[in-house]
Amino acid sequence: MDFSSKQYSWSDISIALGGRILEGITEVEYTKKREKEAIYGRGSNPHSIGSGNNSYEGKISIWQSELEAMIQSAPNKDLLSLSFDLVVSYVPGSETPTVTDILKNVEFTEFKKSMRQGDKNMIVELPIIFTEVKLQQ
Repeated sequence: MDFSSKQYSWSDISIALGGRILEGITEVEYTKKREKEAIYGRGSNPHSIGSGNNSYEGKISIWQSELEAMIQSAPNKDLLSLSFDLVVSYVPGSETPTVTDILKNVEFTEFKKSMRQGDKNMIVELPIIFTEVKLQQ
């Protein structure tokens, strides 16, 4: 098995929401979790690990102008009513393969606008939940 030591960098990433590549994105984070717990029986050590439901969450951070464009296109201008797939592609040079992850049925859970004196632009952090992540598509 041959492993490449080339690392992906922020400049290698493209993120599309609703079919449009986001230019004003500064951060993306996504997590898959599975409920797990030790199963006990005779003795004091667990005998196995029991698994439960999966859950998916994360966040994106975007410029205010991206936020305003999303609000403008949202039904009733309600950002929290949007549902979409988020496509995250890591597209490095020719020596390393492209990796594309698809977050299915993404929805924002909240948003907050905030600026301080001296800020040059507004960055808005948007927590997300979603129903599935399809890795390496």
